[in-house]
Amino acid sequence: MKTKKPLTILPTNQLLNQIWDYLLTRPNKKGETKKAEHECLFLLCWKAGLRISEAISFDLNLEHGETEYKGLYLLRGKRQKERWVYISPEIVKELKKRGWKSQQVNRVSFFDFLQQVKKELNIPERTELVPHTLRRCFATYNALNGMPLPVTMKKLPRE
Repeated sequence: MKTKKPLTILPTNQLLNQIWDYLLTRPNKKGETKKAEHECLFLLCWKAGLRISEAISFDLNLEHGETEYKGLYLLRGKRQKERWVYISPEIVKELKKRGWKSQQVNRVSFFDFLQQVKKELNIPERTELVPHTLRRCFATYNALNGMPLPVTMKKLPRE
């Protein structure tokens, strides 16, 4: 018989903001070299709803060339499918401030980073904090704030 996984809960938007504030003030740990990259991944997954693989390969140079489409970036998602996604100017500014370059970190190190942050902030065990959780939070909070479900589904294709 299969054992049931314990029920986990999504972090609240307030908790995610607390985590972000903590990341901004948290000093580098000894031997930690990817703090800026992890902060960028956190933003891309949480504020733009990107999958971790999309966030890792996100390239600031792939912005749409036409002025009317400013803020749209080309993503190469699952199975090499391409799609355009909106990234807010605030996120782009933060990425540039941290010297973001694609493919500088991997999903395992980001997972470990989130687990370390969860431990440091004493976040309850039932509260899930993994890379995909950030994408789920993005979808959930957009839906709760009135974004129509078809629009949310279009922004976050399952491919």
